[in-house]
Amino acid sequence: MAYDSYQRELQDYRCCRGSEGKIRMIRIAALLSILLTTSANSECWIVTNLHGYGAMNGDRYEFTKDSTEDSVFNVTINGDKSSVYESVSGVYPEMKYTALSSNTMVGEYQSGGGITVETWSITTDKKALYSKVMNIPGMQQLTSTKSFVGDVVGTCNQ
Repeated sequence: MAYDSYQRELQDYRCCRGSEGKIRMIRIAALLSILLTTSANSECWIVTNLHGYGAMNGDRYEFTKDSTEDSVFNVTINGDKSSVYESVSGVYPEMKYTALSSNTMVGEYQSGGGITVETWSITTDKKALYSKVMNIPGMQQLTSTKSFVGDVVGTCNQ
């Protein structure tokens, strides 16, 4: 009986050493890679305390301090499903976001001949880098640029 058990263990060991075993190991590694990549490519961060500088046409493009300290953003980076949700007001912008990497995305919105472009990037030291450019020929006084740094205070439930 012990001999039979030994033979089964030996057979199990041999199955993983030959070409079948290598194929099996490659399949397992590929599956793990897919699972890990999928979860790593979909992240959501809670961002607050955005502050920095902005310049508007209405102010002759002079940079002034600016902030959105009362806002809380859920920034989700997930391919073409990337989004920003302002949780205090409950507003989803009409902007279309696209992930450029696992921690950076760009958004764009066009209307009435104008365009707005945003970038969001989450750093490893728990900071959010945000920029926004609005070029609105029909309402030139709103044409502006902003650059902010904020705090990543946690992750959100998706």
